[in-house]
Amino acid sequence: MRRHGVSCVSLATEWNRNDGGAMERRRMNYGRMSAEAADRVAAVTSGRPSTPLQTSWFEFLLDGSLLEKHLQKSNADPTPVQLIVQFLEQASKPSVNEQNQVQPPADNRRNRTLKLLALKVAAHMKWDLDSLEKGLTIPVLNMLLNELLCVSKVPPGVKHVDLDLSTLPPTTAMAVIIYNRWAIRTIVLSSFPEKQTKPGPHQINMLNIVQQEKEMTENILTVLKEQATDSITVLEGALQLKKDFYVHTLRTLDLLAADAAANGETESSTAGLRISADDLHCQVHYDLGGIFFQQGCTDQPTYEKARDHFRQTKELLKKLDSTVHVHLDEKRLAGYWNACRALTGDCDPCDPQTTPYDQINSLIRAHNHQAVMEAFIKDNVSRSLPNHFRRSVLREFLYKVQQG
Repeated sequence: MRRHGVSCVSLATEWNRNDGGAMERRRMNYGRMSAEAADRVAAVTSGRPSTPLQTSWFEFLLDGSLLEKHLQKSNADPTPVQLIVQFLEQASKPSVNEQNQVQPPADNRRNRTLKLLALKVAAHMKWDLDSLEKGLTIPVLNMLLNELLCVSKVPPGVKHVDLDLSTLPPTTAMAVIIYNRWAIRTIVLSSFPEKQTKPGPHQINMLNIVQQEKEMTENILTVLKEQATDSITVLEGALQLKKDFYVHTLRTLDLLAADAAANGETESSTAGLRISADDLHCQVHYDLGGIFFQQGCTDQPTYEKARDHFRQTKELLKKLDSTVHVHLDEKRLAGYWNACRALTGDCDPCDPQTTPYDQINSLIRAHNHQAVMEAFIKDNVSRSLPNHFRRSVLREFLYKVQQG
């Protein structure tokens, strides 16, 4: 497994040894920066009112201390997710050899450092998959998390389902868990309908790029779906671990980059950000509930598995004093919970906390039609049941009457 043995500071030190002219040539050759440089010159010489200029991606390469300062800003521009996109976009650009042939991205210090910078931004975001999923496309997040697996020393060529999480270094085990959580979440999110935006005139030239990204997304989803059973097994195994977990921080990633991990600090039981077992289990239960709920459409018994995972999620949320490391949509959790109870018949009509919707579904399953009618009459006062639900139940009753 390769290791990232270079830091931004060491890069800047190497470049600063050169004279001013050589430095300028290196900067201009380092990336396609002519347009950005021209904009900066224009901003200074045109007499325009002074406005904060957006920090360019290459500046983080030249100054190793700039990233943390930038991320501490309340309104950082670019935002953290924009930085991740820029770093990975630059790191994945193909190269051209002397014969003008397009080659895969080079595995050099520049690209390794750019990938490391992207990981450090994600570490600053505490690996919040909700925020990362909202700001990054599937191909970009796939690249980011595969790089996390790489730097976390996950054995290459070994299926995650064949790894024993209990024997792996803490940050290595967490990298595997984060990746497989993202895998099943992505499968679930991809099943939700999305509103398609029609391209405007300025977007016509982007259609080819959009099509390429769509194809990449479909290829990634195909692989994730093929491996869904393995991902579920990995996460079910994570629920058996009762110890605290640790995830990479900016500091542990810096140690990797500077080759300062020779003393094994990044593999110790206390390196990185501590995530309690309850914190992690709460999120894993929620994610497993989501994938089992989706599978329930074709495999009815899995609704019961989803219900059990959502129950565990709710219980852990109540138990946790602080949910700093738990990022989930509690409204969606409530919706999942009510749907699972209705679909599995796990509702007690006499329970005062049971909603009218749950009560009526339970009564319908019990074929207590008289009680259903009484529940509707009672709801005529509060009108808490939606009209479409009332019409649906009425159609079902009429169908049964017609069938005798």
